[in-house]
Amino acid sequence: MNFEDLNLSKELLRAIEDEGFKSPSEIQEKAIPTLLNGKVDFVGQAQTGTGKTAAFVLPLLSQINFKSNEVQALILAPTRELANQVHEEIRKFGKYLDVRTLTVYGGTSYDKQINGLRKNRPQIVVGTTGRIMDLMKRGVLRLQNTKQLILDEADEMLNMGFLEDVQEILKALPEDRNIWMFSATMPKPIINLVNKEFKDPEILKIEKKTLSNADIEQKYFLIRPKHQMEALCRLLDFETDMYGIVFCKTKREVSEIGSELLTRGYKVDVLHGDLNQSQRDAAMKKFKSGYLSLLICTDVAARGIDVNNLTHVINFGFPQDMESYVHRIGRTGRAGTKGKAYTLIDPFQKGKLRYLERFVKTTLTPAKLPTVPQLKVALVNKELARMANLVESVSEKGDEFKVDETYDVFRESLKDLSKDQILKVLFSQKFRKDLRRYQDLGELDAKDTGDKRGGGKGFSGRGGRDRKRGGRDARGGGRNNRSRSGANRDKKQDDGGSKGSSRGSRRGANSNRKPRPRV
Repeated sequence: MNFEDLNLSKELLRAIEDEGFKSPSEIQEKAIPTLLNGKVDFVGQAQTGTGKTAAFVLPLLSQINFKSNEVQALILAPTRELANQVHEEIRKFGKYLDVRTLTVYGGTSYDKQINGLRKNRPQIVVGTTGRIMDLMKRGVLRLQNTKQLILDEADEMLNMGFLEDVQEILKALPEDRNIWMFSATMPKPIINLVNKEFKDPEILKIEKKTLSNADIEQKYFLIRPKHQMEALCRLLDFETDMYGIVFCKTKREVSEIGSELLTRGYKVDVLHGDLNQSQRDAAMKKFKSGYLSLLICTDVAARGIDVNNLTHVINFGFPQDMESYVHRIGRTGRAGTKGKAYTLIDPFQKGKLRYLERFVKTTLTPAKLPTVPQLKVALVNKELARMANLVESVSEKGDEFKVDETYDVFRESLKDLSKDQILKVLFSQKFRKDLRRYQDLGELDAKDTGDKRGGGKGFSGRGGRDRKRGGRDARGGGRNNRSRSGANRDKKQDDGGSKGSSRGSRRGANSNRKPRPRV
């Protein structure tokens, strides 16, 4: 099927062609005809990266009365970034239409947004629930004639605690409004909202497909937590032309990793909820321009990042839940490009892989970090690649190549050295620090413990061992690691331990405990 078969206007088709899209995605193909057919409540469920935004933007633009000065449609998004992404989609697809739209969210000036409402008279308002409610209370955003509400990423709104805000906003809409909702998952509170507020909704569910197809290469690395920072640096050093996102669980972890990478000389920036809007915009501008090769983010802060050419996604440890993993890796391997998704895993959490692989319907490939000799070669080759243009220019121009006058001081100081000796001096000056760091730490890969039980029944710890009881590692290790001595513990983890010797200490430590049921 082509977009021409969807009964869209010539203005929309022209804009679609400008964007280079040839055929609709599955959710677009199935949702757009339903939403074009008139007034209907609708629920669309599909995984990330499937084109959900265009699936509602295109039919919405087909129904707007461009001569009206009233807000006809309200689109709610969980984050500022996602609201901006939706606004950008409306701008791209509506560029041949006389549509007026406004984005409102916290962290920016009220005055600018109030002026936008009063002067521009937008037909479509996109925003986060908090700022929408503030503008309603101030009396500048009136929704009594707004007959179209769209909830984008509804499950994420639930996760962030915005569902009550949505219900309050619904009260301000007229009785004959229509609601379109798009969500990756359908938890019970979302289902309850549908049952309460929707009128005979059309429900569309796009089945999950295998995520590690030819487009996304998924690997995991077994690395003990104390070595994961260094492991991340080794991946960054070894991979070529990396343009990606590192995902962390917490804002604190994002800040710490970002600070450490900056100290080591990597071009990175961070995104988390404590940044103000100008800081977020500045980080995104540098990232999209290519000045930065890496963003360090929390899951929430990354929502709405609209970049289609990411080469890598790196998970700094397991995400909180499997849906987060799907959202994360779905940011690479888009639009026909290849992508890589790497996850750094504590060996005592390896049991979670079973549930993750079952959920994404594929097997993650175990991988080893690049060896120290490989890293050294990669480091030198990357620097040589950066110098290639300079080397070529000096070679072509010879004595005519211009350098600063202080070059004579440099040349004079090295005149008694041979060519090979000079190269050794420059090589040591350039690479000694990084090469020594690799050599001092040696290999970082942890040995596979073979423990398939960590992680319990769920990724989020429902029935799981590692969250409810602090994890095997928090209690002193697995079967091969019951000593409470730090030195002994590290030694046993490094050499694999001794099953026989550990049992005695296990009995001693647990002699007064009641046996726990197996999970």
